[in-house]
Amino acid sequence: MVLYGQVVVGPPGSGKTTYCNGMQQYLRLIGRETLVINLDPANEYNDASENDSSKNTNKHDKQQQDHLPYETLLDASEDIINLSSVMNNLNLGPNGGLIYCLEYMEHHVEGLIHIIRERLEPFGESPPYLLLDLPGQVELFTHNTCVQALLECLVKQFDLRLCSINLIDSHACTDVTKFISAALLSTTTMLRLEMPSLNVLSKIDLIGSYGESMPFNLDYYMGCNELDRLIPYLNGSGFGSIGHGSRKGSAEDDDLEDRLMDDEEYLKARAKTQNTLFHRRHEKLHRQLCEVIEDFSLLSYMPLNINDGESVGRVVAKIDQCNGYVFTTGLSSNKSKSSSDGNMTGSNFNDMFDCAIQTESGSNSYEYITSVQERFMGLFQDEIPELRRKHEEMKTPNV
Repeated sequence: MVLYGQVVVGPPGSGKTTYCNGMQQYLRLIGRETLVINLDPANEYNDASENDSSKNTNKHDKQQQDHLPYETLLDASEDIINLSSVMNNLNLGPNGGLIYCLEYMEHHVEGLIHIIRERLEPFGESPPYLLLDLPGQVELFTHNTCVQALLECLVKQFDLRLCSINLIDSHACTDVTKFISAALLSTTTMLRLEMPSLNVLSKIDLIGSYGESMPFNLDYYMGCNELDRLIPYLNGSGFGSIGHGSRKGSAEDDDLEDRLMDDEEYLKARAKTQNTLFHRRHEKLHRQLCEVIEDFSLLSYMPLNINDGESVGRVVAKIDQCNGYVFTTGLSSNKSKSSSDGNMTGSNFNDMFDCAIQTESGSNSYEYITSVQERFMGLFQDEIPELRRKHEEMKTPNV
């Protein structure tokens, strides 16, 4: 019995729980039974009776007690260990307690496997699709191996085909330092987990409400190529970065920038700031981080609006290619065509070949990225700071 699933990772606040809930609903709508394995001990069981003065509260009402929005196969905080108990009993802080919880699950992985195997038995030969919701603390992936060890045990015991989904809040695109840090974290996570990975910019539908400008079009952030082009925009030092106000007031920002660019005292103060030792070292650090990310050449992102079926469908299609689920339909429909000795016939190989060479259906095509940008960001090309600068240079006659 082969199981397929996703490992959902990402920093705190990137939308992992919302992603698992939305992905579960979407997959069930297309006929794929899906359950979540919550391995985050901080997602704890919430007893509604604690906030209810009435003693007649039904403590078994799951809708009131369980704050998790999705249906779980296993909830580590309820079935194995939870963070608050560890913090209270061992006098540990949140980060130390979380590391203790994950190491505890690693040392008691046999019990974890037993619970999962027992709860999978009712499904028989039609096991559910699994979503593994993991904690987002960076230290669990950078200098600790308990997550990798847990996943390796699950893969071996259940013949589990996994793809890691690394969620990054799209707000990082509006800040150069945040985006470079997020790109470095995504690369580190991919290297540490050592499995097929898909990097996703979540909450793309909210990017237009942040009220901050972006120096490049959205497709630049999707491809993550030539990251050193972001360096001039560190600390608001690039053209078009003054104000960082609402896009609706871009005309006022342009007028302010034009007046400041004609102010000699402002230009002198700005040049003095950029020539300080701290600024030079800060710029050098980020330039070297960009080189590290580009040297691995692993990174690219997909935009995701979890409330949009088309956006989720594109992500699911890419995930199915990464974890091999895309091959299951063709093979299962042609089992009757297999030869008597158990070997696949030519038709089965043709189905596999068709799956292997299929295109990505425009998941990162220019047309799709442009439509996302126009829909959620309200940006047109002439409002991009870099393009405005080039346009001004073309209009200025050479002296």
